[in-house]
This record gives sequence, structure tokens and C-alpha cells, in this order.
Amino acid sequence: MKKTVIFLLFIFLYNTSAFSQVKDSIHFLPITFDEAILKAKKDKKPIFLHAYASWCHFCHYMADSVYHNKQVAAYYNKNFINIKMDMEKEGKNLNKKLKVQNYPAHVFFDYPDATMMHREAGKKEAAEFLQLGKEALDTTKQLRHFEKMYYGKTANIQQIYTYFKMLERAGLDNQMSINAYLVQLNDADLLTQDNWRIMYDLFKEVEMSAFQRVLLQRDAYMKIYTEDSIDNKILSLYNGALMTRIQKLDTLGYNNMIEKLRKSKLDLANKIIAYAELNRFKMKSDWKNYQLAAVPFIEKFCKSDYRRLNEVAYNFYERVIDKDLLAKADLWAKEAVKLEDNPRNNYTSACVALKLQNKAEAYAAIQRTIDLAKKAGVDTKNAILLLEKIEALPDIK
Repeated sequence: MKKTVIFLLFIFLYNTSAFSQVKDSIHFLPITFDEAILKAKKDKKPIFLHAYASWCHFCHYMADSVYHNKQVAAYYNKNFINIKMDMEKEGKNLNKKLKVQNYPAHVFFDYPDATMMHREAGKKEAAEFLQLGKEALDTTKQLRHFEKMYYGKTANIQQIYTYFKMLERAGLDNQMSINAYLVQLNDADLLTQDNWRIMYDLFKEVEMSAFQRVLLQRDAYMKIYTEDSIDNKILSLYNGALMTRIQKLDTLGYNNMIEKLRKSKLDLANKIIAYAELNRFKMKSDWKNYQLAAVPFIEKFCKSDYRRLNEVAYNFYERVIDKDLLAKADLWAKEAVKLEDNPRNNYTSACVALKLQNKAEAYAAIQRTIDLAKKAGVDTKNAILLLEKIEALPDIK
């Protein structure tokens, strides 16, 4: 009798625990997308699709932790028909329409016709994933809302920027849309601060016609904005295009673009080529050749380029042991601070000084970093951790 009671108690506790686990998890229904549409019509709820791939680490992370968050589960179970699909298997046909490339993708469909109303991609922590679900139900914050305003030509410039940014966050290609928008602008409108922000922040394709307009209007841009910002955009776009070809093992495409640059009349061409070669070494983790190429690159092209001075100095901090080379990195980092006294440049200067065991200089630089970061509302967590390491250095007597 005693054993029977213990056994029944065990079954009760097990079932209670299992029920609790299900209750505190998003309930993904084992149904097809077509079946989810029918259920959405019946229950009058929109659909949430967790679009994943078996190899996606962030997909597993969210499934194992975020989807088991009590608040997340309660909200999504109450407001959505929840389904999940491996977009390379059972979701393959659906993905011909959705074109998911960035995983996980979080896609929300309205009922009764299953039109996409909102979408974002990438890893989310519980709080931001909960907020995403709320935005999906807010008709003023949905991707669909901004899309309708954009194509209905009722969106203002801030809403146009937001729409392009939302496409990016959704893991969708926004470059064709941005290019089409920029090329239809007259020269005066193209040069406005708001449209330059769209170009500077969001546009990435050197081989699209909008970029050619930037090159043609370069002198006009420089009369309004800083030469440094214009040249940085041109350099960054080319470097991004060249590194994409390296990532895709497109050696022919890389070499063709380099050759076009060599034949061009662009005065930045040699700097772009040298920077691409430097980053090619970095991508291959060939730090020996990176170090050899970095010194002449900095000395020839970057005396007034605080971004590259800071970038290469920080890479030296992370990868270089030789004290003579670290001393060069120290000078580059300090020069970057002189050119642009911001938190990032001061942080790099502190890092290099720490590695050189120069406690006084490292301490001064990290304090400056923290002060500037607080004024700018920037997170100081990493700076404070570095400060602790600097304070642990022995005082030089």
C-alpha cells in the first residue's frame, strides 16, 4: 500500500512538473502553414512563425531559453497561433516566398488571409522578443504599416528611413529599394542631410547606380559635409564589396574589382586596395602578414584617418606581442584621439597602454573613455572592466 501511494505521488509530481514546463513555454503547434491559416481564421489570431535552420546556434538558443520564459510564453500563447519550421526542410516551399537567409527569422502573419504584417531576424533576448510580439500587434509599428506608407507615397523622410531600416532588421534585401529611392531624387534633394543619412547608414552596393551618383556628386557633398565622412563612406563601401567576394571565395570577382579600381581615376583607389589587402589577411587570420602590411598602410594613407588608426591599433593590441610594433600602435591610438576625441578611440589608447604596462597613461585614457561615454549615453561596462585591469597593474617606482 505504501509503495502504491509513493508511486502515485511520483506520477502526480511528474505530471505537475511536465504541465508546468508546457505552461511556461511557447506552445508550438505541430501543424503545417496551411493548417495554421485555417486555425488562425477560426481562433481569430495572427500567426507567429519561428523560421529556423538545424545548424543555427541562435535558433537553438532561443528555443532552449527565450521560448521558455514565463512572460514570453504567456504573451505568445495568448495572442498568436505559434508554429515553427526548418526552412531548409518542411519550410522549403514557403521559403521561396519568404526568402529567409538570416536565422532565426520571426515572422508574423495576419488573419484571415495570412498577409505578412511584421518580421525581424536574429537572436533576441526575452525582453526584446516580448517587445517584438507587442510591436507585431501594434498597427503603427508593423513593417506592413511602413511599407504601405512608403509605396503609397505618404511616408515622410524619417518614416522612409525607418522602413529601410526595418527591412534590414527583417533580414530582407533593402538595397534595391534604397537604390531606386535615391536615383529618383534630384541633385538638391540627394544632398540633403536626411538623404545623406540614408546613403551613409544603410546603402552598401558599390555597383548600383546610386553609388555612382555619390562619386559624381563627391565635391558637392564635401561642401556640405566633412571630407572625412564622404571618403569613409566610399572606402567602407568598396571594402565591404571586396570582403564579400573573399567570403564567397569569389577570387575572380575580387581581382576584377581590384583591377577596375587600379584603372579608375578615383584618388582613393590605392588606399582602398591596400585596405582590402590588409583586411584579407585579417579574414584569413594571417596576422604575420597583417602586421607587415599594416605599418606601411598606416604611414602612407592614414595620418589623418582616425578610424583606420584606431582599428589597426586595436588589432595590434589584440594580436601583437612585439614591443616595437605595440609602440607604433600606441602612437596610432594617441593620434586617433587627437583627431577625434571619442570613447572608442580613448578606449583603444587605454588598451594599448595597458598591454605596454604603462599604468598612468592607461588610467588617464580609460577615465577619459568613461567620462565621454557617460556624456554620450554609451554603455561603460567594458571600460569599467578594463579600468579594473589597469588598477591591478603594479605602480612603477
